[in-house]
Amino acid sequence: MSFLTDLLILVIALNPSSKALLSSQLSRTIKDKKHITDIINYSNAIGLGLIILFALVGPFVFKTILGISDSALIIACGLSLSIFGLNYLFKEEIFSIQTKSKSIIYLSIGMPMIVGPASISIITLISSYSSFLYSFILCLIAMLINYLFMIFSYKYLSSNSKNENLHYLNIKLTGILMLAVGIQFLLNVFQGNI
Repeated sequence: MSFLTDLLILVIALNPSSKALLSSQLSRTIKDKKHITDIINYSNAIGLGLIILFALVGPFVFKTILGISDSALIIACGLSLSIFGLNYLFKEEIFSIQTKSKSIIYLSIGMPMIVGPASISIITLISSYSSFLYSFILCLIAMLINYLFMIFSYKYLSSNSKNENLHYLNIKLTGILMLAVGIQFLLNVFQGNI
Protein backbone atom coordinates (compact mmCIF):
# COMPACT_ATOMS: atom_id res chain seq x y z
CA MET A 1 0.00 0.00 0.00
CA SER A 2 1.07 3.61 -0.35
CA PHE A 3 2.17 5.80 2.54
CA LEU A 4 -0.90 8.01 2.22
CA THR A 5 -3.26 5.00 2.20
CA ASP A 6 -1.56 3.49 5.25
CA LEU A 7 -1.71 6.83 7.06
CA LEU A 8 -5.39 7.30 6.24
CA ILE A 9 -6.27 3.79 7.44
CA LEU A 10 -4.34 4.29 10.68
CA VAL A 11 -5.96 7.69 11.30
CA ILE A 12 -9.40 6.16 10.68
CA ALA A 13 -8.60 3.36 13.14
CA LEU A 14 -7.40 5.90 15.73
CA ASN A 15 -10.63 7.83 15.06
CA PRO A 16 -9.62 11.33 16.15
CA SER A 17 -13.19 12.58 15.74
CA SER A 18 -14.28 10.50 18.74
CA LYS A 19 -11.40 11.87 20.81
CA ALA A 20 -12.41 15.38 19.71
CA LEU A 21 -15.84 14.64 21.19
CA LEU A 22 -14.19 13.55 24.41
CA SER A 23 -12.01 16.67 24.52
CA SER A 24 -14.97 18.94 24.03
CA GLN A 25 -16.76 17.26 26.94
CA LEU A 26 -13.84 17.48 29.37
CA SER A 27 -14.63 21.11 30.19
CA ARG A 28 -18.08 20.09 31.47
CA THR A 29 -16.61 17.94 34.22
CA ILE A 30 -13.17 19.42 34.83
CA LYS A 31 -12.94 23.14 35.45
CA ASP A 32 -9.14 23.45 35.69
CA LYS A 33 -7.91 24.22 32.15
CA LYS A 34 -4.35 23.06 32.92
CA HIS A 35 -5.69 19.71 34.09
CA ILE A 36 -7.56 19.28 30.79
CA THR A 37 -4.45 20.17 28.79
CA ASP A 38 -2.44 17.70 30.90
CA ILE A 39 -5.02 14.98 30.22
CA ILE A 40 -4.77 15.58 26.47
CA ASN A 41 -0.96 15.77 26.51
CA TYR A 42 -0.27 12.75 28.71
CA SER A 43 -2.97 10.50 27.24
CA ASN A 44 -1.62 11.16 23.75
CA ALA A 45 1.93 10.48 24.96
CA ILE A 46 0.76 7.17 26.43
CA GLY A 47 -1.09 6.40 23.20
CA LEU A 48 1.99 7.20 21.12
CA GLY A 49 4.18 4.98 23.28
CA LEU A 50 1.70 2.10 23.05
CA ILE A 51 1.16 2.32 19.31
CA ILE A 52 4.92 2.45 18.71
CA LEU A 53 5.31 -0.58 21.00
CA PHE A 54 2.74 -2.48 18.93
CA ALA A 55 4.46 -1.35 15.72
CA LEU A 56 7.67 -2.85 17.10
CA VAL A 57 6.45 -6.11 18.66
CA GLY A 58 2.93 -6.55 17.24
CA PRO A 59 3.91 -8.59 14.15
CA PHE A 60 6.10 -10.89 16.23
CA VAL A 61 3.51 -11.43 18.96
CA PHE A 62 0.35 -11.64 16.86
CA LYS A 63 1.65 -13.22 13.67
CA THR A 64 4.72 -15.24 14.65
CA ILE A 65 3.85 -16.42 18.15
CA LEU A 66 0.04 -16.53 17.96
CA GLY A 67 -0.24 -17.28 14.21
CA ILE A 68 -2.92 -14.66 13.57
CA SER A 69 -3.41 -13.96 9.85
CA ASP A 70 -3.74 -10.63 8.06
CA SER A 71 -7.40 -11.40 7.44
CA ALA A 72 -8.02 -12.00 11.15
CA LEU A 73 -6.36 -8.68 12.04
CA ILE A 74 -8.53 -6.84 9.51
CA ILE A 75 -11.65 -8.60 10.80
CA ALA A 76 -10.71 -7.61 14.38
CA CYS A 77 -10.33 -4.00 13.25
CA GLY A 78 -13.60 -4.07 11.31
CA LEU A 79 -15.55 -5.61 14.18
CA SER A 80 -14.18 -3.21 16.78
CA LEU A 81 -14.92 -0.16 14.61
CA SER A 82 -18.41 -1.50 13.87
CA ILE A 83 -19.18 -2.14 17.54
CA PHE A 84 -17.94 1.31 18.56
CA GLY A 85 -19.94 2.86 15.72
CA LEU A 86 -23.11 1.12 16.89
CA ASN A 87 -22.47 2.36 20.43
CA TYR A 88 -22.16 5.93 19.17
CA LEU A 89 -25.38 5.59 17.20
CA PHE A 90 -27.57 4.05 19.88
CA LYS A 91 -26.25 5.09 23.29
CA GLU A 92 -27.34 8.37 24.78
CA GLU A 93 -24.10 8.97 26.69
CA ILE A 94 -20.83 7.96 25.05
CA PHE A 95 -18.31 9.34 27.52
CA SER A 96 -18.77 9.37 31.25
CA ILE A 97 -15.97 11.48 32.64
CA GLN A 98 -15.44 11.16 36.35
CA THR A 99 -12.75 13.02 38.19
CA LYS A 100 -10.49 10.23 39.42
CA SER A 101 -6.77 10.28 39.88
CA LYS A 102 -4.87 11.88 37.04
CA SER A 103 -2.93 8.74 36.18
CA ILE A 104 -6.13 6.70 35.79
CA ILE A 105 -7.60 9.32 33.45
CA TYR A 106 -4.39 9.51 31.39
CA LEU A 107 -4.18 5.75 31.02
CA SER A 108 -7.86 5.13 30.33
CA ILE A 109 -7.89 7.76 27.57
CA GLY A 110 -4.48 6.62 26.25
CA MET A 111 -5.69 3.02 26.03
CA PRO A 112 -8.23 1.82 24.97
CA MET A 113 -9.69 5.13 23.76
CA ILE A 114 -6.78 6.40 21.68
CA VAL A 115 -4.96 3.14 21.04
CA GLY A 116 -7.58 0.43 20.98
CA PRO A 117 -8.25 -2.84 19.16
CA ALA A 118 -8.68 -1.23 15.73
CA SER A 119 -5.46 0.79 15.76
CA ILE A 120 -3.48 -2.09 17.30
CA SER A 121 -4.71 -4.42 14.54
CA ILE A 122 -3.88 -1.92 11.80
CA ILE A 123 -0.40 -0.96 13.03
CA THR A 124 0.44 -4.65 13.50
CA LEU A 125 -0.65 -5.34 9.93
CA ILE A 126 1.26 -2.36 8.51
CA SER A 127 4.38 -3.21 10.52
CA SER A 128 4.34 -6.78 9.25
CA TYR A 129 5.00 -5.67 5.66
CA SER A 130 7.07 -2.53 6.23
CA SER A 131 10.11 -1.35 8.15
CA PHE A 132 9.93 -0.14 11.73
CA LEU A 133 11.00 3.36 10.62
CA TYR A 134 8.07 3.51 8.18
CA SER A 135 5.64 2.39 10.90
CA PHE A 136 7.21 4.78 13.40
CA ILE A 137 6.72 7.76 11.06
CA LEU A 138 3.11 6.68 10.41
CA CYS A 139 2.47 6.45 14.15
CA LEU A 140 3.94 9.90 14.78
CA ILE A 141 1.89 11.58 12.07
CA ALA A 142 -1.36 9.76 12.96
CA MET A 143 -0.96 10.55 16.66
CA LEU A 144 -0.15 14.18 15.84
CA ILE A 145 -3.42 14.39 13.90
CA ASN A 146 -5.27 12.86 16.86
CA TYR A 147 -3.58 15.30 19.26
CA LEU A 148 -4.44 18.32 17.10
CA PHE A 149 -8.09 17.20 16.87
CA MET A 150 -8.23 16.93 20.66
CA ILE A 151 -6.57 20.29 21.33
CA PHE A 152 -8.64 22.12 18.70
CA SER A 153 -11.87 20.64 19.95
CA TYR A 154 -11.10 21.45 23.58
CA LYS A 155 -10.10 25.02 22.79
CA TYR A 156 -12.80 25.88 20.26
CA LEU A 157 -15.64 23.34 20.46
CA SER A 158 -16.23 22.88 24.18
CA SER A 159 -19.51 21.14 24.89
CA ASN A 160 -22.12 23.33 26.54
CA SER A 161 -25.86 23.80 26.56
CA LYS A 162 -25.68 26.20 23.60
CA ASN A 163 -24.19 23.66 21.22
CA GLU A 164 -25.82 20.50 22.61
CA ASN A 165 -27.57 19.66 19.31
CA LEU A 166 -24.35 20.12 17.34
CA HIS A 167 -22.54 17.87 19.79
CA TYR A 168 -25.29 15.23 19.48
CA LEU A 169 -25.09 15.40 15.67
CA ASN A 170 -21.30 15.01 15.79
CA ILE A 171 -21.63 11.88 17.94
CA LYS A 172 -24.10 10.32 15.50
CA LEU A 173 -22.02 11.23 12.44
CA THR A 174 -18.92 9.77 14.08
CA GLY A 175 -20.91 6.59 14.75
CA ILE A 176 -22.01 6.33 11.12
CA LEU A 177 -18.41 6.85 9.93
CA MET A 178 -17.03 4.23 12.30
CA LEU A 179 -19.74 1.72 11.42
CA ALA A 180 -19.31 2.25 7.66
CA VAL A 181 -15.52 1.91 7.79
CA GLY A 182 -15.77 -1.16 10.02
CA ILE A 183 -18.23 -2.83 7.65
CA GLN A 184 -16.00 -1.96 4.68
CA PHE A 185 -13.03 -3.65 6.37
CA LEU A 186 -15.17 -6.77 6.88
CA LEU A 187 -16.44 -6.71 3.29
CA ASN A 188 -12.89 -6.40 1.97
CA VAL A 189 -11.86 -9.56 3.81
CA PHE A 190 -14.93 -11.55 2.78
CA GLN A 191 -14.65 -10.44 -0.84
CA GLY A 192 -10.94 -11.27 -0.90
CA ASN A 193 -9.85 -7.66 -1.50
CA ILE A 194 -6.94 -7.67 0.93
